[in-house]
Amino acid sequence: MTKQPTVEDRWRWLLQTFKYQDNIKIHDLSEDGIPPYPDGWDEWAIRAKKLLADNHIQANAIYSSEPKDAIRYQELLGVNTVVIDAERSFMNISATQIRQEPFRYWDYIPTEVKPFFVRKVAILGGESSGKSTLVNKLANTFNTTSAWEYGRDYVFSHLGGNEKALQFSDYDKISLGHAQYIDFAVKYANKVAFIDTDYVTTQAFCMTYEGREHPFVQAMIETQRFDLVILLENNTPWVNDGLRHLGSKAKRKEFQDLLEKLLTENGIPYVAITSGNYEERYLESIQLVEQLLNDKKENSDEISRDENRSE
Repeated sequence: MTKQPTVEDRWRWLLQTFKYQDNIKIHDLSEDGIPPYPDGWDEWAIRAKKLLADNHIQANAIYSSEPKDAIRYQELLGVNTVVIDAERSFMNISATQIRQEPFRYWDYIPTEVKPFFVRKVAILGGESSGKSTLVNKLANTFNTTSAWEYGRDYVFSHLGGNEKALQFSDYDKISLGHAQYIDFAVKYANKVAFIDTDYVTTQAFCMTYEGREHPFVQAMIETQRFDLVILLENNTPWVNDGLRHLGSKAKRKEFQDLLEKLLTENGIPYVAITSGNYEERYLESIQLVEQLLNDKKENSDEISRDENRSE
């Protein structure tokens, strides 16, 4: 896992998963300050008893798939403990396995949890650099979702189809709309979601047309990061589709240089694809994405520390 879920993440997943089942109630037992599992049983039991008492809960049974834990539950809480599927014959998976290789065990991850593991790949580049076509092809290749460039939709729906009508006040709205597109793509993605353009590009357009950076867009750059950023060289044929105004060789280079500058200034790692051949770009992108999905960056120490009784 490239990041660890917070308590709030897990809380949200459970609430969402069981929100239509009124007979299931979710309670949060804080384990802060307790020695990590498998130690700390006595301290944990004290807090568990207090949680039950505070919520006026009389426990009738405890269910666990770990026989060794079941013994401790019964000893410390004095509640009948039922061991279920200890051999994993019905559900042949453990939380540890999922944390170690989430994509291998993708089908075992609940729907509400999958977006947490989805890798976001942003494709950047100037006008007519082939971003949209490449995003579409990659999404089809990996059988997953994509987020289109919201700015283009915004220009059509709010500005009559002409980018020259853009104003400084439009760029925060474009960023918010793009964030919604990304959230939707991630929610329904199959392991990876492809994003056409990012907030750095939006900022670059703002600086190009307005002569200054937008503070809201900058905040989005700093808080909304991607797992892989691919920057396409602006060396493909320029096509005037009615929305593009940076077609000269000088303007294309100037915009490309600005993108690279902003990426560097914001500490965003990226991979530059310099080939002007569309097929070569496509094949190189596939290799980069496959490497991202197969790269096991999990830290075994972090995984072991994250072991807890919720398994």
